[in-house]
Amino acid sequence: MKLTSKITRTAQVLITSCCLASCNYLDVIPPAQADFKDTMKDQEATLSFLYSCYINVPRSTPFQYHSFELSADESAAPYEYSNYQQQVAWGTISPTFYSSWGGDDQSIWVPSYNSLGYVHHFLSLIDELQPVGVTAEDKEEYKAECYFLEAYYHFRVLQAFGPCPLILTKVDPGITNDGIPGRSHFDYCVDYIVGKLDDAARVLPATRSTNYLGRATSTIAKALKARVLLYAASPLWNGSFPHPEWKNKNYETPGYGYELVSNTYSREKWTRALTACQEALTAAKEAGYQLFDIEAANRKADRDNLGLPFIPGREEDTEENREFKERVRMFQYLISANEGDNNKELIWGQRIAIDGNNSGEATDWRLPNKVVKRSNGQYTGGWAGDAPTLYSVQHFYTENGKLPAKDSDFYPEDQWYTRFYEGTQSPALATDRLDGEDVKNDIIKLNSRREARFYAWIAFDGGQYSPKINNGGPLWLNMKNTNTNGYNTSNTRNCVGTGYLTKKFIDPNIYYGADGTRTHTAIRRPFIRMGELYLNLAECYAALDNTSEALSNLNEIRRRAGFEDLTDADITSDMTLTDWVRNERFVELFEEGHRYYDLRRWMVAPEMLKAGARYGLDGLRVNPSFEDFNKPTLINQPFKWEDRLYLLPVWSRSGMDELYSNPQLIQAPGY
Repeated sequence: MKLTSKITRTAQVLITSCCLASCNYLDVIPPAQADFKDTMKDQEATLSFLYSCYINVPRSTPFQYHSFELSADESAAPYEYSNYQQQVAWGTISPTFYSSWGGDDQSIWVPSYNSLGYVHHFLSLIDELQPVGVTAEDKEEYKAECYFLEAYYHFRVLQAFGPCPLILTKVDPGITNDGIPGRSHFDYCVDYIVGKLDDAARVLPATRSTNYLGRATSTIAKALKARVLLYAASPLWNGSFPHPEWKNKNYETPGYGYELVSNTYSREKWTRALTACQEALTAAKEAGYQLFDIEAANRKADRDNLGLPFIPGREEDTEENREFKERVRMFQYLISANEGDNNKELIWGQRIAIDGNNSGEATDWRLPNKVVKRSNGQYTGGWAGDAPTLYSVQHFYTENGKLPAKDSDFYPEDQWYTRFYEGTQSPALATDRLDGEDVKNDIIKLNSRREARFYAWIAFDGGQYSPKINNGGPLWLNMKNTNTNGYNTSNTRNCVGTGYLTKKFIDPNIYYGADGTRTHTAIRRPFIRMGELYLNLAECYAALDNTSEALSNLNEIRRRAGFEDLTDADITSDMTLTDWVRNERFVELFEEGHRYYDLRRWMVAPEMLKAGARYGLDGLRVNPSFEDFNKPTLINQPFKWEDRLYLLPVWSRSGMDELYSNPQLIQAPGY
């Protein structure tokens, strides 16, 4: 049985029969009940209990449309959503905030500590109950999975909330409030998490068979350790925390006293991170993981009978153009192809709670409003809710592997918003059908001569969204046409108006029929993939002034993107090694949940996320002209940055007042 298809069903049974759910992190232990013995009577029951310990891995992720991790500068959501991501982006998040859109699943705090209750209860029973058919080797492996989950859930809290309470074992049901621990020093938390990952990696297998995808492996544990230590070495946690006065009042960390964050820079943290990143990449290669490539994608496309995408300026059937289009299609499949499709890049993938085959809000959120006109005359489509900013558009590379603003062979900036197909004009507005291929007349120069990842993941006015999504044919986007996929005053809730939508995480083989049917494969979201491991390693080498090794790892990613290798000559005062490392990470890991943490740990969030920094095109107009639409325009939302946004607040509201319940716990600074 596949873990990803069984987690939810198993957990529902356990929650109903055994009262495993809890309201807040103080309730970290399920009440003891006699029928808990039945949860480990044999191997099948034991595995079911173990799977329930994973329940909040696919539920609280950075991929949900209401996740706070989406508050970075990659994209914007419609103003009327007013959910977690926007409360953070607008600087209005507070300890009392609650969203019915996902409830507390997206707060990280609640589901992570709840899950630790599952994990510790499992560990407390596995030796005591002696389940039938479970060998000593099985027990050690199950325990190691629990050690991994202890590390993972604590890390999820640590990266979002900073120094956090460590729940080390099953908590005595009779414990008093003042017996619950407060926050531990950040470095102490890191050492604890890393120790658990080391314990797990010593026992777990390097890979899993397809029947058990999603369960922890030693490769996943080593890769997560690399990420943990990379974060710990970064400026925010390595001597530059902006609130040095922030300390505990009633709780002491062994060896650290009341201190919560070190205010001294340590080069050793980068060295330690480098070693972990090297070990993670080596382990992944030895386990058979590798970067996804065109050959694997072409085989997948042949099975799907999926042709090549439209790319402006590459209409001629030449070998160079065909290879470029195959590379575009490869990047679409990189994110949407599962392990069964020979995607060896995916080290840890999970199907998240709002994804499903032929359904799912995670797909609805990204799709244009009108995808197909059904035989009954009604349109079917999505929410048009994920709109890349102009910053994103301008920081994907040109076809030469350079930023548009720094590529002397690209168009000068005063031509970016003019027509690529010069001498053409806007097509007549469709009124009773979707727009046709002639909308490509309105493609602007900024959206031409760009790299493959841009065309794989960014949708733009005049472009082709997907080749067979519209009842077997392509869907062409006219974001100026109120009758089709432009701004419509009757549906302002589902429009951002930046002039762009995203195609990342959309199965390129997706199909909508005229009868309303929808066919696509649910994606196993990339929690950890090979591309990240190379980028983590490059960042460590750059921080330690090892330029050659930093470039070597960057070039692994850039070659796959179709670029020539970077050399020392490419490093200038205008584009430093750090700039290359950070921008490559931005592009390669676009919308995969990293940007939120990257901007904070690099301590560039005050500049990047400040008020007045997020632009799009002028798309909130009814049937605008080409010229009016293609004007950089400040996105009409109250984005702003305050230093308190480095950390999320501990929740303090009716039914979940952690601060009141635990006198040892202090609030994050500024809340």
